[in-house]
Amino acid sequence: MLAAAPLEDHSIEFRLAVPEGEGYIGNPDDYVGTAGYEALQQNLAETDSDGRRGASPTSKASVEAVETTEIKSKLEALACAVCKDIVGVGEMVKKLPCGHGYHEDCIIPWLGSRNSCLVCRYELPTDDAEYEEERKKRATAAAAPSSSSGGIGGISGDYEIQFF
Repeated sequence: MLAAAPLEDHSIEFRLAVPEGEGYIGNPDDYVGTAGYEALQQNLAETDSDGRRGASPTSKASVEAVETTEIKSKLEALACAVCKDIVGVGEMVKKLPCGHGYHEDCIIPWLGSRNSCLVCRYELPTDDAEYEEERKKRATAAAAPSSSSGGIGGISGDYEIQFF
């Protein structure tokens, strides 16, 4: 519960009151207990034995196929999501299949360690057959119709939303 207490300088101080015995702020399911934390660490250690985290690097063929284009007008100018500098008229950019552009010196090293666009997470192909198989499974699962009964939180029925 939030309580407001006026101060001498007429500003307001907010205090968060946490009921006794409830050591959580927010959703208790967001927290991992000691046993859960140790299990999480063990799982990460086992599944990441090669020292690499996240997605596989982009395939060499895909990196070589990334289009290089010139910024020809102010309307095409963009900010490189890697270095945050403006890519202006007359400069060359590497444009990923999703349409987002980057400085070549910025995006090529990124694609050497990851296979996704920094802006929209579009995934480029990798040379890792295992990763590609898992990616196909994720895409198939995402495209499959939901087994939920629909509605809000899986509850079906008619709803009326009122704004006050």
